[in-house]
Amino acid sequence: MQTIIIGKSSNLSKTLSIKLSNYAVISSREIINNIDVLKEFKNKKINIIFNNFQPATELNTLHNAQKYVTNSILVTAKVLDYFKDTRINKIIYTSSSSVYGNNILCNEQDELKPLNLHASLKVANEKLVEKFSGDNNIDYTIARIFNMYGGDDNFSIISKIIKAYKTNQELTIVNNGNAIRDFIHIDDVVEIYIKLLGLKNIPILNVGTGNGVSIKTIIDYLKNNQIEVLFKNINKNELKASTADNQLLINLIGEKTFKEVQQFLKEELKI
Repeated sequence: MQTIIIGKSSNLSKTLSIKLSNYAVISSREIINNIDVLKEFKNKKINIIFNNFQPATELNTLHNAQKYVTNSILVTAKVLDYFKDTRINKIIYTSSSSVYGNNILCNEQDELKPLNLHASLKVANEKLVEKFSGDNNIDYTIARIFNMYGGDDNFSIISKIIKAYKTNQELTIVNNGNAIRDFIHIDDVVEIYIKLLGLKNIPILNVGTGNGVSIKTIIDYLKNNQIEVLFKNINKNELKASTADNQLLINLIGEKTFKEVQQFLKEELKI
């Protein structure tokens, strides 16, 4: 069975393409320009993974509102419409922990409280996939990923720490780096996605380690290992803590040792 991955520039798409054996990666631009780029998959039984969204580096800009909405949700809608009469085995939609809003320990059943445009459009995509899949009797999973790092990453705070150190540039941290985040390596995410393709009846799944760590703790760890990262602080409103309730994930895949972010940095910076 072939897996169609929507979103060619996505870091997750690139890493999935290394691990999957029968797949095709299609860019949002190709779909907008000519939806028939998907024609060869129309009469096949397929999986669809949606990784399309506004580029991560442009999430907080609105230079072109139409383009933002097109990248974020219109592409999803076009693909679903095109494959309405296709034998879809499974849909995975890549969502975000941001849909929970100001929630310290996020459970799949918690009320969604998006605080910004990015999170609100993720919720809209979730509801679109849920409605389409329910109406057409298609199995689906909304994967709410927490703070992913690794791979071809130039967006996460972890990648920025690495860049700041290697280029001897100043890193900007928020509120002295005290906020707690659940960092999950992209290889762990890919492993979970591959397992999800073979599982049924999991409409929503948190994809996180269940453990939180602050940027301050990470920077202090590096300093204790003779890695000095230059930084400056700014103060602004942000979530104080966000960690995954990942009990459902553990129930599905069994006990797992996730890659720790400090160990990743140790390897990357050759401590």
